[in-house]
Amino acid sequence: MIKKKSILFLVTEDWYFISHRIKLAIFLKKKGYIVHVCCKNTGEFKTITDEGVKCHDIEAKRKSLSTLQLFNEVITFCKCIKKVKPDIVHLISMRPAVVGLLTSLAFKKVKFFVTFTGLGFIFIRDDIKAKTLRFLIKFLFIIISKLKFFKVIVQNKDDYNFFIKKIYFKKNRISIIRGSGIDLKYYKKTNEPKGENIIVGYAGRMLEDKGVHWLIEGFKLAVKEKKNLLLLLAGSLDKENPTTISKELFNEINTMKTVKYLGNIKDVRNIWNKSHIGVLLSKREGLPLSLMEAAAVGRPLIATDVPGCREIAINKYNAITLKAGDILSVKNAILKLASDKGLRNKLAKNSRKIVESDMEKKKIFEKYFLIYNN
Repeated sequence: MIKKKSILFLVTEDWYFISHRIKLAIFLKKKGYIVHVCCKNTGEFKTITDEGVKCHDIEAKRKSLSTLQLFNEVITFCKCIKKVKPDIVHLISMRPAVVGLLTSLAFKKVKFFVTFTGLGFIFIRDDIKAKTLRFLIKFLFIIISKLKFFKVIVQNKDDYNFFIKKIYFKKNRISIIRGSGIDLKYYKKTNEPKGENIIVGYAGRMLEDKGVHWLIEGFKLAVKEKKNLLLLLAGSLDKENPTTISKELFNEINTMKTVKYLGNIKDVRNIWNKSHIGVLLSKREGLPLSLMEAAAVGRPLIATDVPGCREIAINKYNAITLKAGDILSVKNAILKLASDKGLRNKLAKNSRKIVESDMEKKKIFEKYFLIYNN
């Protein structure tokens, strides 16, 4: 009897695995893999195990700089690998990459892959903490580049060029795979909603790094000039993240008549089908799922011209792009699209084309399957 291959994912928390990787796990199961995930249990393990994926708890803390905390995570993950005996370990994002690197030195016969979903706040900010972490992370990247059993996956061209030009990665050790893919049968193209109001939609965590504060300020300016605007916000506060929006801003959002905060919603199609425009004003991304979803249902986009976002939002083709932090441009972009249905329809048509070209779920999953088996 041929032994089935097994793969072990390491991510920070169960909800992230569900939103970004569980469909890949289901695909791999159909291909004959035994799939495990090691992550923090925030109460969503049953959703994962119901899909036939085996869960292993790790008390991970995404933003902790404690050496003891890191050591405990490494020990727990070592025990998990010894128990599972995987053929492949796939680390998703920065914290698991650090834990996985330290763990990998004891398991050199296992294939290790790490996906950097974006280089994050440490490559955006210039405070002492960010500069220190940036130095340490670059050192981590250099170590990974020397380990032949480690391969890196990034989600956009900017990050790929960073690894090639700054870390001197060999091209056969790094691949671009565009996120988790998008299910185009699930996210069907729809016509924009009818009605008097023009609705701007945002789906994502309530973070300053995702430009929520800029969106609110720009929208407040726009609604002064066009009264039939409505802003829908969906996503969690993510209180562990250092860039979560302030309590003052959150309270203001909940008192604004032209803004509706929906909290976490299970089916984000609800927000895109109700919206005329999709928006994301991040400082930096890997490959933003929210823009992919909005583009898939056929919505024109407003987005910052930054790594990750510029892979999906192309100025004058399917989007209006702008400089991060330019609140006046946010206002002008909202007003321009809200006032011109013909422009919205033109950009919307091209949005769907972008995700159809190389972001479709099955194409992405096949790329992962190929890279695992090379």
